Amino acid sequence: MKPVAKSNKQASDKSAADRFALYAAAVVLLFFGIVAVFIYLSRAPSRNDANLSYVELKQTLVNDQGTIARLAVTVQVNTDDNDWLNDNQAALNEQFKKELSLVEVETLRSKEGMEEFQSELKRKFNLEFKTDKVQAVMLTEILLQDQRGGP
Repeated sequence: MKPVAKSNKQASDKSAADRFALYAAAVVLLFFGIVAVFIYLSRAPSRNDANLSYVELKQTLVNDQGTIARLAVTVQVNTDDNDWLNDNQAALNEQFKKELSLVEVETLRSKEGMEEFQSELKRKFNLEFKTDKVQAVMLTEILLQDQRGGP
């Protein structure tokens, strides 16, 4: 009967070893799962901590006395005002075209002129739409080309 007792003891030792292997595998899988989630969250697009939304208005061309300007601007609002921005995008495009037709293109050749144009667009957009939602207007593209023939 002694050989039977050894057999039972070996079976219980093997059973305990199998449970240990199962627990160890579960812990390792859990660890790798946590690492995978951490990597995914760290590489996911960063949250908008500033709570800002942007929309780029259509690129517009203007010809001012032989100087052609191609401009595109981006309008910035709070994320809470994103619906307003999307609803008024077409009207903002029209207002941008109107304001661009009034600007003297030569003033856009200097940094001060561009900054003044941006702040004036912001002021005009807020005035025209009777709001204070537009926080900034940024020139995202500018190309000036002189079409006048020189001597």
